[in-house]
Amino acid sequence: MDVSHEERRLNTLQNKDWTPSETIDAHKTLSGKDFNHTFRIDRGDFQITLPESIGRGSCRSLLAPGCIQMSDFDLQFNRDIEANGEFMMPRTELVFCLGQGIEWGTSLKGEDFQICTGESALLHGGGRSENCVYHSDTEYRFLSIDMSPEHFVRLTGNEEPGRIASDGALFSRNSITPEMTLILKQIADCSYGSGMRELYLEGKMLELLAVYLNESMHGRQQTQRSVKLSKEDMRSLELAKEILQRDYLQPPTLAGLSRMICLNEFKLKKGFKEMYGYTVHAYAIEQRMQSARRLLEKGDISVSQAAASVGYGNVSHFAAAFRKRFGVSPGAFASGGRRTSAHRQQPS
Repeated sequence: MDVSHEERRLNTLQNKDWTPSETIDAHKTLSGKDFNHTFRIDRGDFQITLPESIGRGSCRSLLAPGCIQMSDFDLQFNRDIEANGEFMMPRTELVFCLGQGIEWGTSLKGEDFQICTGESALLHGGGRSENCVYHSDTEYRFLSIDMSPEHFVRLTGNEEPGRIASDGALFSRNSITPEMTLILKQIADCSYGSGMRELYLEGKMLELLAVYLNESMHGRQQTQRSVKLSKEDMRSLELAKEILQRDYLQPPTLAGLSRMICLNEFKLKKGFKEMYGYTVHAYAIEQRMQSARRLLEKGDISVSQAAASVGYGNVSHFAAAFRKRFGVSPGAFASGGRRTSAHRQQPS
């Protein structure tokens, strides 16, 4: 049976002023005091907004031909929420974690799975139950692509999900690459309306899937870590990333960053590169370049001002670094070059 024939429901929190009646191609339950509401989504592009009584955010879902669904979750709850799901049919799901990481349990081999900020994960398996907890005052942002295993095989030219998912594993986790980040940003920035939006997003959804599969099948991602990282280690590395994003103008030394996140330098160096695809030093430089790109995109700042704003005292050095990163000089970018390939490349 195709997933399109399976009845699925998304149950969420009940609210006196919120009586949704849409349909969604998934089955989830948010359980707790006063929670007991159902909505459904059948086709097209739909957005469901959380009631203010439980938090803020929304889930926007696009169901494309072939019962392939893309869902964009942007959620922040004002109290802990337990989510439980029951999936009666086998399915293949690709998830991109753009906010806080999360851990969930499934009935598949009794395993728990985890995905961290800046990672993608491919999950493949039969009918199963899932459960997880969303913590209060935490920003959760995910984009998922969901389809039947049969449709996955048709799209990928008889490429079995198990093969892509690390030698037959049910779950495979990789870093989100700059190429993937580019498409994710294009999806988030889509300004088309009505049918044009659906057409554009369907194309981007398939492009994102193709880029992910290309990365996976050609071995551009490591399927095994060269350094063993515990959950606490990964949380420390997430903190390191946040520190570098915040303090990129004056980043701490490797030793200083190691002390700040309570992780030894070896795990910091190796683990950061494996989780995010950059060395610590390269990531700090990347933040400077992306900040400069955003300033120049606004069009109200000179190249020398942009250079100074991101910590470059020498404009020539800044121009060389910018050209190396984006393939265009900052001057050309500021005067229209941002319409070229440069302005679309961003890190996770």
